[in-house]
Amino acid sequence: MPAPFKQITKEQFAELLSKFPFKRKINAVHMHHTWKPDRAAYRKHDTIVAMWRFHTQTNGWSDIAQHISIAPDGTIWLGRDWNRPPASAAGHNGNAQAGPFMFEIIGNFDEGKDPFDGPQRDTVLEVIARVQHLFGLPPGSLQFHNMMSTKSCPGTSIDYHRLLHDVGELHLQLFSSTRAVPPSEGPFSPEQLASAQVVREAIEDLQRDTGRAIEPADAEPCARHEEQYESGAGRGGEGERGIRFDAADLQEMKPHIVNLRMGLFSSNGDWTTTQADVDAIFETYLPAALTAAAAEGRRLKLMFYAHGGLTSETSALAAARERIGWWKSNGIYPIHFIWETGLGEVLGQMLERWKQGRAPAARNVFSDHVSDPLIEAFAHRAGGVQIWNGMKWSAQQASSPTAAGATPGGAFYVAERLAAFCKNHEDIEVHAAGHSAGAIFHAYFIPCALERGVPKFHSLHLLAPASRVDLFHQKLRPVVEDKRIGQLTMYTMADSFEKDDDCGKVYRKSLLYLIHKGLEPDQDTPILGLEQCVRTDQELKKLFILGTGKARADVVWSDNRLDRGRSASRSRTHGGFDDDPATMGSIVRRVLDKSDADRIVELPAGTRGADLWQPSFDYWGGEQAEAQSQLQQPVHVAAAPVSSYQGWHAPAHAGTNGQANGGRRNALCVGIDTYPTAPLNACVNDARAWSDILVRLGFAPPRMLLDQRATRAAILQHLTQLVEDSRRGDVIVFQYAGHGTQVPDLDGDEQGGDTPGQDEALCPYDFASGELLVDDDMRAVFARLPDGVNLTCFFDCCHSGTITRFGVGGRQAQPEPGKRARFVPATRQLRELYRAKRQERGHRAAAGGGLDMMREVVFSACLSSEVALESGDHGDFTRCAMQVLAQDVAGLSNAEFAERVTQNFGHAPRQHAKLYSSEAGQGLGLLQPHAPGRGRSAGHAMGGPSAHEMELAALLARVRELLTPAH
Repeated sequence: MPAPFKQITKEQFAELLSKFPFKRKINAVHMHHTWKPDRAAYRKHDTIVAMWRFHTQTNGWSDIAQHISIAPDGTIWLGRDWNRPPASAAGHNGNAQAGPFMFEIIGNFDEGKDPFDGPQRDTVLEVIARVQHLFGLPPGSLQFHNMMSTKSCPGTSIDYHRLLHDVGELHLQLFSSTRAVPPSEGPFSPEQLASAQVVREAIEDLQRDTGRAIEPADAEPCARHEEQYESGAGRGGEGERGIRFDAADLQEMKPHIVNLRMGLFSSNGDWTTTQADVDAIFETYLPAALTAAAAEGRRLKLMFYAHGGLTSETSALAAARERIGWWKSNGIYPIHFIWETGLGEVLGQMLERWKQGRAPAARNVFSDHVSDPLIEAFAHRAGGVQIWNGMKWSAQQASSPTAAGATPGGAFYVAERLAAFCKNHEDIEVHAAGHSAGAIFHAYFIPCALERGVPKFHSLHLLAPASRVDLFHQKLRPVVEDKRIGQLTMYTMADSFEKDDDCGKVYRKSLLYLIHKGLEPDQDTPILGLEQCVRTDQELKKLFILGTGKARADVVWSDNRLDRGRSASRSRTHGGFDDDPATMGSIVRRVLDKSDADRIVELPAGTRGADLWQPSFDYWGGEQAEAQSQLQQPVHVAAAPVSSYQGWHAPAHAGTNGQANGGRRNALCVGIDTYPTAPLNACVNDARAWSDILVRLGFAPPRMLLDQRATRAAILQHLTQLVEDSRRGDVIVFQYAGHGTQVPDLDGDEQGGDTPGQDEALCPYDFASGELLVDDDMRAVFARLPDGVNLTCFFDCCHSGTITRFGVGGRQAQPEPGKRARFVPATRQLRELYRAKRQERGHRAAAGGGLDMMREVVFSACLSSEVALESGDHGDFTRCAMQVLAQDVAGLSNAEFAERVTQNFGHAPRQHAKLYSSEAGQGLGLLQPHAPGRGRSAGHAMGGPSAHEMELAALLARVRELLTPAH
């Protein structure tokens, strides 16, 4: 299982073990410890990745050695495919048919070091017992590493016989009944749903093919291997991020590597490059290669390769080490530009920030039309544009004559030396290939080299190019058309595969779509590698002469199911092209001018670089960032900080819907799942979705009240602050997702409609103690709304139809299978507690009235007599609303928005979303400021009462209350 690795609980391990499709017979359980890092040095996911890097990059194994790692807190990190034998102990690893299940416990359990106790020990016992039970093994099938070698592993302080006894006892406890896995909490348990998703993903992740052969039979972790995870040496030793280069590596790689950082030669990191190193390439290594080629009667073919922007220095160097020999075996001399961008890590951090607290994303209509656009908007506003621009700047600076004042970029210096070499030697060919952002790198390097005097590039191969179309037209198309690039070939995915790709399993399309929609300054910027952009650009269609394969410029759509040949490409992921034997073989055939039938040295199927998203983040694992959940702290993404989330403020940028009057746009979003007595599953997701879409529409990041923070007092406090801090021209939003209910009307103001004598109520987190938030409470707050402020409410809860007004008719809807109602019945006890709370507060009714008296605009999930439903990760109303808001809503009125939401419910809806507002409010632009009033308040101009009229209505309500008999 290549990184990133998944972290699970022992309960999820039990379920995973019972569902995993074993093809290999387990005949023993092997137990190891890490020795170092010990417990104190444990750094969660970073520790597991360090082991994986050492095992794969230094030891050359196919994957991390162990099947699982057990952390000090008792959680479990998944490792290699459970159907592959481990690298456990020489002569004891088994094979693909049968062998041990191996785990490592993180810590040093030799005498006097870490104690073997607590949750970690409990998990160790349960893992051993469950694996043994599944395969019918006795407790004695447990084997310590020290029983198979001279090492002390898994620690001299661990008593084998005592552990064996405890495992036997646990066998009796766990499997004395027929139910070995704890029962679920019910079909709608949020915990059950989340765990099931984790298990499904784990099964998929564990079976990801590493493409490498099984380790030799003597493979096992060495006695002090973990020391090497933490140390760092300079060039020629162990890299600062865990990669090691010995003398043989240096000798083989040095003639083929140019390492750059921010356009200049890199002076630190895993590999350094100086001008002298480049001089050696052109003065020593290339002349020797030219002499060898001449002796064999062939031309020297140079290949300048630029990797993608997501690729880390470590991964790029590891890939180069694997590929140099392969290029050379085909008679091609490679020079790899290693240009460190940091893009993968930072974009990964962004996607992790988006992911935190949300259920794992599934590819479906919702992700296509709602969550993906929200992620695009999030990446755009959270610094993604600046980061992507910085990466492009780095590519440009590399070929600049003045990258740092008088100092030229590293690629510029290479271009000068290449031009001089070509001038002195005629029997050479120059070729180039670039993957993803490597196309941007070459958009500057190739024209630079041609300007320096390189006569021509015989071929250019762009793999899933992330270059803007206009940059290609400006920099590369002219030199293709004037034949200074002999042949251009673009390998990229057909659009259906682009949309089937993902970024870190969070964004459910390819990186090119994320760039197209979220990382370029302007949304929908045409990107060269996207099929839809090629087919809508007349100059590109003309250049490529699509589908002929005969023009100087050719495009190869992947996956075309051709395994070999000049036009073969099988990659189905953006990051997979440079690992795809069909694509790389096609490049070699074109460089060598070979036919489909000619033999070349094919790229081995198991030669793969690291996962593009591996260095970035531990998705699904680790602790959730509560500060992000509450949006109380500033958010920083690498060097691109965004504004603080504290306080009510206007965004520093204009809204996307054309705001020009300077009004502020603020919101309060509430979502409650973890009710102590009636939990829900998707309300927090709803609140976060509303928060993200509102930011996309130009709002300041909303104040968030989630779960236990969303008490009645907190909601009223923040709602009152939102209203009272607003001023003419502002647009404010109150959004709520949670339970709703109905309680007896204690004020006598609910006499009409389909639910007479009932108050609609929101259920804050503490509602069970009588702390309900009824329509009267909100009317009292909204009575303070300043003139000229647009207040819009979105309620996704049961009986929300008239949560701020009188009851309106409707018909009851019941949940269907697979859905849950956001409704709790008002029991007698709840009604009494509510009545007592009202009397204790001395509540007085706020001004009421019909729709014509409404100054707020309310979008409700259902009628006052219905229940609002949720299914999957969102409420049905929120899902339908998001599908509308993800589109262009400029110029849309409130009434038109409501109509579109209603249409998204389909022909036979189980609930009826509805707009409640004055007649003028229906025609007001969705989330738009009120038009300035002429001689009257702006609020009155849009059809609602002025503040003075609200005060008068409140006075009349007070008189009515005095005349109403006590309940």
